[in-house]
Amino acid sequence: MMQFQAMAPALLVLSIAFSACRFATIFRARQDSSVAVSPQTIFASAVSIGSLGLAFAGNGFWIALLIVLTGALAAAARRTSAHDGDLWLSMASLAAYLQFVPAAAL
Repeated sequence: MMQFQAMAPALLVLSIAFSACRFATIFRARQDSSVAVSPQTIFASAVSIGSLGLAFAGNGFWIALLIVLTGALAAAARRTSAHDGDLWLSMASLAAYLQFVPAAAL
């Protein structure tokens, strides 16, 4: 079980990286409003905000900041438009994180 806890921050990084593109569409001025209120955007927002919260809840401030910045940089490096597969990967990463990290650590 210890090996899985060691890779838990990587799962949060993946969750943030794959959900950030869709989550960022809310803040783009040129984005169509139908995309901003789509179910995919709502789920991506929940996953992204939840991952950010879990990064800070389960780790120290500096480790959490490193997790969030690494996820944001990974999202920026991908430079692709948001796909539905990205949302599924981010949800799977978040679910795996919640499975591997004991509730006492949160």
